[in-house]
Amino acid sequence: MIPIFLLLAQAATPAPAAPAPAAAPWEPRERTNADGSVSTSAAVIARDGSSRLTVKCDKGAEPVVSVQFVAKQALAEPAEDGSYAPKSVGLRFDTGPAIAYDWQFRGRVAYTADAAAVTALTGFLVKAKAVQVETTTAAKFAFLATFDGPPSDASIRKVLSACGYALGEVPPPLPVKKK
Repeated sequence: MIPIFLLLAQAATPAPAAPAPAAAPWEPRERTNADGSVSTSAAVIARDGSSRLTVKCDKGAEPVVSVQFVAKQALAEPAEDGSYAPKSVGLRFDTGPAIAYDWQFRGRVAYTADAAAVTALTGFLVKAKAVQVETTTAAKFAFLATFDGPPSDASIRKVLSACGYALGEVPPPLPVKKK
């Protein structure tokens, strides 16, 4: 027989805290990284749940904006030396033609931080109702994911401005640091 005080103690134990709610699609989020740098991002999950599309500002020693794609499966495998070869990723905005750039890969993650590419992609993104990402998996199979576009340009503008970018404007090159 269980003593009554044990039953009362169990009843008085607070329920575990609920997990933080998932961010709404394209809701800007700010995070302080372990090194003290700040990241601002806005993301959306694919309609089929297979991946996430993110626009991110990493404000470290130099501000960098990237467009990132994270899949649940491997998109690339490293070479023997541990490096990853860039490969093509196409983004199709609504029913338009695919706009392809060579992106960098790291396992399940693909990204581009090329300022001209980021400027073009974010310019199309803010006007799109749907975005389809097209690439290949590490096993060389086609990978397609469809995402809902942002409801307005506000979230993307916020991410871009966190790194000193303006929507539709390629930022000037950073000054070369003297050694």
